[in-house]
Amino acid sequence: MKKSFKRVAALAVATMLSFSMIACSSSKPAPAADPKPAAEQKDTAQTPAPEAKPEKAIKVAVSHNSSAESPWEKASLKFADIINKESNGKFEVSTFPNGQLFQKNWKVMLEMTQSGSSQIGIESITALASEVPELGTVQLPFLFQDDAHLIKFLETESPILQKWYKKFEEKNMVVVAVAPRKFRQLINNKRLVKTPEDIKGLKFRVPANPFFVKVFELIGAKPVPLSSGEIYSAIQLGTVVGEDNSVPVVYDFKTHEVAKYMTIWNYMADASIVVMNKDMWDSMSDEDKALFKKAGKEWVKVNVEEDDAYQIKAREEMEKAGVEFYDMPAEGQAAFKELVQPLYEETKTARGEEDWNAFLKAVEEAK
Repeated sequence: MKKSFKRVAALAVATMLSFSMIACSSSKPAPAADPKPAAEQKDTAQTPAPEAKPEKAIKVAVSHNSSAESPWEKASLKFADIINKESNGKFEVSTFPNGQLFQKNWKVMLEMTQSGSSQIGIESITALASEVPELGTVQLPFLFQDDAHLIKFLETESPILQKWYKKFEEKNMVVVAVAPRKFRQLINNKRLVKTPEDIKGLKFRVPANPFFVKVFELIGAKPVPLSSGEIYSAIQLGTVVGEDNSVPVVYDFKTHEVAKYMTIWNYMADASIVVMNKDMWDSMSDEDKALFKKAGKEWVKVNVEEDDAYQIKAREEMEKAGVEFYDMPAEGQAAFKELVQPLYEETKTARGEEDWNAFLKAVEEAK
C-alpha cells in the first residue's frame, strides 16, 4: 500500500514537473521569422488608414445667351470659381455662354433649367416676365431716373420684389441673384428716332411679351414678337427694321451690322436674374445654399462693374462700325412718356391696389 502510494506521488510530481517545463518553454519568444525585404518592412501601427475616395462632383451648368466677353460670362466665371473652390470639389460648375446649349433661344434655356437638364440659367426681366408677369412692372417706360435709381431699388430687396421672386418657385425655379442691366434703347435701319413721328408705322422686333407689344402700339410703331435668336435675320430679311435693347446686348447680337441708327432714350429699365432648378436647390444643405447665395452676390458685383465698362466699349465699337447715335434730351423723352400713360393705369389694375402702392413706395424710396 505504501509502495503504491509512493509510486502515485512520484508520478504526480513527475507530471507537475513536465507541465512546468512545457509552460516554461511556451513562454519563450518564438524564433524570429526570415527578415522581409526593406521595401516591405512597414510599421503597421503607424501606417495611416487609406483616405476615403471622394464622391463624384455634382456637375452644375450655367447657361446664358451673352458672349464669352460679356459681363454675364465674366460674372459667371467668378461665380463658378467661388463654388468650385469653396465646396472642396463637391460641385463642379461650368459656364456655357453664347446660347450654345439652347441655340440662343432663351425659352429653351428656361425649359432646361426647369427640368434640371441645365441647372442654372441667366436671363433678363424682359424675357422672364413672360413667366412671372408681375416683374414687368419694373419696366414701365420712363419709370426710373437713371442707373443709380434702379440699382438702389434692386438692392433694397423690398417686400414686393421678394413676393414676386417667390413666384418662380411655381415654375420649379429659385432666384439666386438679381443685378441691374443697362436701360433699353432703340436701333433701326431707317432713320434716327427723335420724335414720335419718326417711329410711326415702323415695324420693330419686340420680346414675346404682351407688355412690349402694348408699349410699341402706344408709341405708334408696329410690334413684331420674335425670339432673340431671330433678331439679326429678321432685320436682314426686312421682316422688321430694328429692335429695342441695351447697347451691350445690341453689340453682343451684332444687330449693329444690319442697323445703323441708334437712339439713346433710356426708356425702360431691366435686370438680370440668375435662376436655379428648384429640385436641385431643395436637395442642397443649408451650407451649400449659403455658398451659392454668396457666389450670387459676387456675381452681381462683377456683373455691374463689367456692365459699366462693357457699355462704353460696345458703343465705341459700334461707332467705329458706322452706327450713328442720338442721345435724346429730357423734353424728347417727355413726349413719348405722355403716350404710354394708359399703360400705367392698366398695370395698376393688373397688380391690384395693394401691390401697386407697395411697388410705387419702393420706387420712390429708392430715389
